[in-house]
Amino acid sequence: MTTMLKFDDRYRAVDEDRILDSLLLLGWAFCDDTDHARVTARQALDRWIGCGLGVRPDPAGRRFFDPVEVVHFLKYAGTIGDDDFWQTHYVTTSRQLVGDLAAKADGPVTVTLRRTYNFRNAPPGRARRLRLGLPLRHRCDFLDIRAQVPDHGATCVLSDGRLDVQVPPSAGEDISIGADICFRPRSGLDAADRPDGDLYLKPDEGLIKLSAPVAALARRLGGSASPEVAVRAFWDFMIDAFLSGPVHYDQVRLDAPLDWVLEARCCDCQLGSSFFVALCRARGIPARLVSGHFLYQRSPTLHYWSEVWLDGQGWASFDFMSWDLSKGGRDPAWRDHFFGRVDARMVTQCLPRLFTGAVGVAIPPTWRILQTSRGDGVDISLIGADGAPIYSDHVAIS
Repeated sequence: MTTMLKFDDRYRAVDEDRILDSLLLLGWAFCDDTDHARVTARQALDRWIGCGLGVRPDPAGRRFFDPVEVVHFLKYAGTIGDDDFWQTHYVTTSRQLVGDLAAKADGPVTVTLRRTYNFRNAPPGRARRLRLGLPLRHRCDFLDIRAQVPDHGATCVLSDGRLDVQVPPSAGEDISIGADICFRPRSGLDAADRPDGDLYLKPDEGLIKLSAPVAALARRLGGSASPEVAVRAFWDFMIDAFLSGPVHYDQVRLDAPLDWVLEARCCDCQLGSSFFVALCRARGIPARLVSGHFLYQRSPTLHYWSEVWLDGQGWASFDFMSWDLSKGGRDPAWRDHFFGRVDARMVTQCLPRLFTGAVGVAIPPTWRILQTSRGDGVDISLIGADGAPIYSDHVAIS
């Protein structure tokens, strides 16, 4: 693979069964015959290994993989025409998820959200301050939240966009918090929510770091064109030039993360959205980063996207999920599906003002997210270098 991403055995810590579970969520969310789907996914995995996908066998004959490498491999192989898994399964499933949500009635949504922390390797005898992101009230027409916290002496505070829980030292090694949420997503954005001064033009905000190479690119693409024309140019460049997929954040340059994206030509939803925001800000167009959960019943996974202020229109949403939907920009019917709009979502952060903050557990330098189906919902696990979960969210929609 031609990429700046580095793959080696230190990342290959996820066993084959969990990799297959992840592939089933990516490619067979609507399939009830999971046994057949699993056989097909394993055949694809074997095929990719034969084409160069890295694998780490152990003495017992078990195979371990890097989930970032697996997804990057199948997408890259799909874009150059070497393998049809991405188009046949992943792209098709993504389109079905979007269509399924669009076909549902515009009514209240019920979300069950549970977060389980793994404190097995943490120092004992300490109280824990835990946090969970919840829907922002101004992004809902109706919102009702019922917190779920441990029974043994826990205290909780429910505020806009978050649940804060303090549990005593006796709470144990595995601690779960959560919420049962009923809400109606607000359709459209508040046009009266105008940009406040230079808040959404800041050149340095988290991953949004407006470096000289990014500013030069914005000038080259946007020039002196109107904001609408410049935004279109930024969108087209990113759809055509980047591969959208997971990355190893320990390889991203913390001093210049968007320079790394520009050089690597690959990004996940958070880095890609940050890059788009930076291009807009470089052109003097207010823009911000937003995150939350998809409301796809079969795949309510985590996601980031961008919002851009356009005079006469207000805030408009842009989501590079369109890259997958359009087969890397090749299908014009889907290329602009989330250009200027997105579907209904559970919004939990609108940066930089409204954010979840620290979740309550130390995040190591090397980590990745593994998303798999379980029961009536999806498990979203932040796993460490050894493949063990640091914390895991279970999200279900009814």
